[in-house]
Amino acid sequence: MSDPIHITRRPSVELLMLAGPSIAQMISYTLMQFIDRLMLAKIGTAQAAVTGTAGLTFFCFISFGSGVLSLINALASQAYGRKDLRQTGQFLWQGIWWGLAFGLVILSLYPLAEPLFARMKHTPRMVALETQYFQIVLLAGTVKLTAMAMGQFLLAIHRPTLVFIAAFTGVCANCLLNWLLIFGHGGFPRMELAGSAWGLNTGVFTEMLILLAFIASPKIRHTYNTFDWRFRWDKMKTLLRVGTPAGLQFSCDIIAWTVFANIIIAKFGDAAIMANSFAFGYMAVSFMPAIGLGVAVTALTGKYIGMNRHDLVRRRAHLGFVFAASYMFLCGVGFFLFRHKLMGIFSDNLEVQSVGATMLIFVAIYQIFDAMFVIYSSALRGAGDTLIPTIVQLTLIWSIVVGGGILAARHAPSYGISGPWTLATLFGAILGIYLLIRFQRGKWQTIRLHHDNETVENSKFETRNSNQIPNSKFE
Repeated sequence: MSDPIHITRRPSVELLMLAGPSIAQMISYTLMQFIDRLMLAKIGTAQAAVTGTAGLTFFCFISFGSGVLSLINALASQAYGRKDLRQTGQFLWQGIWWGLAFGLVILSLYPLAEPLFARMKHTPRMVALETQYFQIVLLAGTVKLTAMAMGQFLLAIHRPTLVFIAAFTGVCANCLLNWLLIFGHGGFPRMELAGSAWGLNTGVFTEMLILLAFIASPKIRHTYNTFDWRFRWDKMKTLLRVGTPAGLQFSCDIIAWTVFANIIIAKFGDAAIMANSFAFGYMAVSFMPAIGLGVAVTALTGKYIGMNRHDLVRRRAHLGFVFAASYMFLCGVGFFLFRHKLMGIFSDNLEVQSVGATMLIFVAIYQIFDAMFVIYSSALRGAGDTLIPTIVQLTLIWSIVVGGGILAARHAPSYGISGPWTLATLFGAILGIYLLIRFQRGKWQTIRLHHDNETVENSKFETRNSNQIPNSKFE
């Protein structure tokens, strides 16, 4: 395994060396979902759409746990920047304990799946399909969260290639199982939608096992203390203190978008539900690579704050935005120009194609502001500035997207899906600009995630490993 990356004289090289595998990881997940939809589209439009509606609902319930675990990156990377390598492994294990506990809690939703989707007033056929898919993927919730904790740790210590290898292998396992189980190839039973869900679970489990193997490898184990599995309440309190706002931000954001997709848009009929599922899929093609850049920005923010180099934090965040905005702008242009053909890939239903093409116009406009949100929220998260951005984001999304969307659907139905989607685009613009301004003002520079008088628990461990982080060349 290679040593942690050097800080080069070219900022773009440093950012892309760290972000590249993360971006590839996000693209691989997006490709997996895209392939799932394409395979299921051969079975039926409804089955292909359910991976979006039920998948988003699953993500809605797991999102709080995921949001908290995203702070493992910030906490471990700041310890990495201080050369306090022992604490990186300790934060890893607090994340694993959190993931195991939260994953077990959400398993209680299994018997509630059918009444949940029924209350969304979907058709009985959609409810049956959504319940089947949701219950199967719910079984892998604990595995998914555990894998996330491990992945965030490896990103924090600048091992993104290992995260990509695990994710790519998981995607390959998922695609193979999908082909076997959806269509019944190779002597396997033809399971259709259920086969897609079991294929996803297999991919997640494969990814977790590979991440575990990397963390248990001798070099990482000895350098970063990854076998220190003890529960530490002081570390867990720190994780929950800075992670809870991020978890609330993430979960309430996902819940709001789930309400938007499964309740507000559902008022316009099954064709609108299906079209919205496909539109969200195309949005993922744009923002998932940007999230990969955001993960790198979070890690670099934590490391440079640990080194007391706030000037480099600003430069890397702005550079990350340039890359993200350029890519997402090009995606937006493609969504606008080819909107009818893009919808035709998943459905030959003319109504689904027409409604979906209109949605893609709004998705195209949304892209630049989404780039602001992804990058600057990632930078603020790396600094531990999560509380106020959470309050602002939740206030905006629940008042504009949910509240405004409900009013538009009820009192201005003649505008169709354009009413709710106009408000959703307005929300994205306001939030993106706010986060840019907050980052520029620099209050995040006063936040401290560790105490100056914090002692190293094992000085021999620290002395032995102090040479693992190479000397750096700053700009």
